[in-house]
Amino acid sequence: MKQHITENEKEVIKLITFFKKRGERLAAEGTLTQEHEELNAACERLTQKIYSHADFRQQVMDKHETLKGIIEDHAQCPTCSKADLLKKTGVATNEAGWKSNRYKCRRCNIEFTWNRPNNPWDMIPFLEVCVQELDANIATLEAEDGLRQRAQEARDHMAVSLEQLRAAIHSADTEKQQMEEQDKEMSRMLHEFKKYLMIEKIKMEPFSEN
Repeated sequence: MKQHITENEKEVIKLITFFKKRGERLAAEGTLTQEHEELNAACERLTQKIYSHADFRQQVMDKHETLKGIIEDHAQCPTCSKADLLKKTGVATNEAGWKSNRYKCRRCNIEFTWNRPNNPWDMIPFLEVCVQELDANIATLEAEDGLRQRAQEARDHMAVSLEQLRAAIHSADTEKQQMEEQDKEMSRMLHEFKKYLMIEKIKMEPFSEN
């Protein structure tokens, strides 16, 4: 779990560990005060909050990383229609603001931008356009029943995929927003608590005129 902890959180945990060890030493000496007991309890509660939030943060970021990887290009060279010698060379953004992968075909020695987005966030408006285009095409196929039925099935399948993707993205984005708000609140809390602990630590240091 430690890898989920920010630098600021690590600093506070170090201070908490210092006071925890001091509390154990005072308890062993029989000189533990109620004030220090209360400080220890507050430190314990904050430690649990830090690790609990770090766990939530990691879950949210893992979900976002997983979502990024659900879009598979299945790109093919526009010249030879093959995929075996394609090498990804970068990312391009089209006029609609959608990001798509760029490839080089080593067989044909050409570079091209694949014709669909490389991430689920841009895939939503892309699929919306596809569904609209299919609706327009279906409207012109009144006389060709077999073709119309196949087009309608493709359109319905795409519409279901779109709604599933929209729900997954909405859930992930809502959680990320919640996590970012908690991050800000946790940062404020840690800042105040760190100041308090550092003052307590200074008060404990013996005074010396030298």
